Amino acid sequence: MSRIITHNTPTEQWQQLVHCAEESCHQQLDEELESYLVFMLMRQTGNNELADSVLANRYLQGMQSEGQCCIQQLQEVGDQCLIYSGLFPKRSRKRLVKVSYYVDLGRSAYIHIAGKMKQGYAILYEHLSEYFVVLMDVLQAMRSLDNDATDHRLLLELSRDCKSERAAGLLADDNIIVFPG
Repeated sequence: MSRIITHNTPTEQWQQLVHCAEESCHQQLDEELESYLVFMLMRQTGNNELADSVLANRYLQGMQSEGQCCIQQLQEVGDQCLIYSGLFPKRSRKRLVKVSYYVDLGRSAYIHIAGKMKQGYAILYEHLSEYFVVLMDVLQAMRSLDNDATDHRLLLELSRDCKSERAAGLLADDNIIVFPG
């Protein structure tokens, strides 16, 4: 189902794309998570360092940093893990890791930030950690709005290792039974 998004600003375009993806994977993000996702996508669009980033090193550097530097580095790690797991999940194979590696690292980065922040912002990062897989599912649905071919191996990994409801649903739609394990 190819859709042409015609809105005036980049923010409106990203927001409409997120709405279409939410609808496609039967998820409804709250306003806070949806806004974070839209603005994160806008920030990461021009990030030329995304492909070359060694996230484990950046995570460790963030953990060893203090104050705003720590928060900024860990936010970058969390956001990039969300981008990798959501928009580029097949890339994990080239790096010889599972998608769940990015999910676990991203969740950990966000929850660590929550522990460093004051209450209002702490709640946002707790939600980002808690709903990481849902956000990943929305990003993956965004990718598949142009009817990409289904990768059952990836869907199995996402369903089993990350507990992705979207992946489990797509497997069920294709009559593939996933056994716990």
